[in-house]
Amino acid sequence: MVSVKVLLFAIFREKYGVKEATLDFDGTLDGFLKALGERISPKLVEDIYDPEIKHIKNNLIVMVNGRNVKDIKGELRFNEGDTVAIFPPVAGG
Repeated sequence: MVSVKVLLFAIFREKYGVKEATLDFDGTLDGFLKALGERISPKLVEDIYDPEIKHIKNNLIVMVNGRNVKDIKGELRFNEGDTVAIFPPVAGG
């Protein structure tokens, strides 16, 4: 089991009323999503996870210890003490 800190930003923070949470799970992406759904909301999991590609949605910024998960090759794994920051889609103009 690993324990990670999750930080929600902007609309996610407002929508779910959570700024920060600690999750305990097995270190896998599936375990993370299950724990996130149980601790915060299953709707948050729907907001961030794309079951078709079996990964975090491409329009989001999700950082693990400051590293974008899009830059992580292979299976996403979490380690004890990781910090996961979840940002909503960003639009520019």
